[in-house]
Amino acid sequence: MSSFDKPLFRRAFLGAVLAVSAVGLGACQVQPLYGKTGLTESLASVGISEPKNRVEQSVRNQMIFLLSGGAGEPANPVYQLELHVASTNVNYLAQISSNLPQPGRVTLTARYVLTRDGKLIKQGTQRMDAQLDYSSQQFAQIRAVRDAEDRAARELAEVLKLDIASALSK
Repeated sequence: MSSFDKPLFRRAFLGAVLAVSAVGLGACQVQPLYGKTGLTESLASVGISEPKNRVEQSVRNQMIFLLSGGAGEPANPVYQLELHVASTNVNYLAQISSNLPQPGRVTLTARYVLTRDGKLIKQGTQRMDAQLDYSSQQFAQIRAVRDAEDRAARELAEVLKLDIASALSK
């Protein structure tokens, strides 16, 4: 019979494992992002620059909705977000002529600068892709690109919101 089979030893061993686990978890620095009071109010007080193109307008509209919880733009923004979004699209099989749909990708690239009273808080670049099928019909192709841009804009706004929330929670 080994010493581990003894009930007293098992209890002591289990107690030691639990104590070490509790100490290890107590040192953990992970915190919930929205656990800090005031973060929701800080997010709602972010003003976003005016858009210069349709895709930028889509990202901006989604950002306003996400940051304010649907309440709209802040009357007196505390933070200012300068946002620039560009769109590129690629038809992977453009050289092959066919009446079949061809695979493609739309990529949105957002450059942003978050400031408060002219002082830099965060800046960065985020990219988001959306897949699409290019059609041989011109109108269908235009709509496919626009739909892919709208899908990518919604996802890009989510990522940007997380970046901003992370910066404001510090």
